Amino acid sequence: MSVFAKVPIDSREPLQMITEHSPPAEFLNDQGEVSGVTVDLVTLLMQSLDEAGTFIIMPWSRGLLHAQTHEKVILFETVRTAKREALFKWVGPLKSYNIHFYARADRPDSDFSDTLLSRKNVACSYRNSAIVENIKQLGFAENTNLVLTSNSGECIDMLRLGRVDLITLSELMEGEVIEQLAKHQISIKSVRYIKKSQMYLAFSKDFSDERVARWQQALEQSYLDGSMRKLYQNVYPEAIIQPLESFAQQQHKQSP
Repeated sequence: MSVFAKVPIDSREPLQMITEHSPPAEFLNDQGEVSGVTVDLVTLLMQSLDEAGTFIIMPWSRGLLHAQTHEKVILFETVRTAKREALFKWVGPLKSYNIHFYARADRPDSDFSDTLLSRKNVACSYRNSAIVENIKQLGFAENTNLVLTSNSGECIDMLRLGRVDLITLSELMEGEVIEQLAKHQISIKSVRYIKKSQMYLAFSKDFSDERVARWQQALEQSYLDGSMRKLYQNVYPEAIIQPLESFAQQQHKQSP
């Protein structure tokens, strides 16, 4: 039985749970179902809150627009930025992580100095990603030395084919991409720290504050009772798990 207050019957229509292909957090399994450890965590929250919804994978740009133009949409995992703050109501964080530029390992480190980073390299990221503005601040510009794609995975293919020199990767994806490129006899290395980011559940603005607060409470409870750890521990390092537990413990101490 859930320890959380139930959502009133008249507001419990099925939700649209929009995400993108981003394994191991979110992906389509062999049966064509949306799966992944974050999908499992969100499903657990839905069960505890007696909510119902359908998981849908979309390209990120399309999902971002959909969440702003439709009701009862939850977009995840969404990087929370100042520019996006007023567009959604937020529950999280789901993860905190660092983002770096990666290049082929056979490139000399001198090519990535402050003076040569944007002069000798073409970078790749996906359109409407929260990291794009940070990349531009490093001297990259679309249609000159910055390629923006519809899906993040396309950048990996372009690096493999030699069409770009730099891709952005979080520490969550690093191991999988290294393994993927190793199959093509390609090694990569981190060449520049870009920023630290946090991922959230982004709720469309039509959700009541009370309903969003219940989701936040349920998420923090999953951090406190070990539910999140059970899902994450065989996939993510302790550096991802422990800060979430500490966050929930701190919030719990501050509660009246």
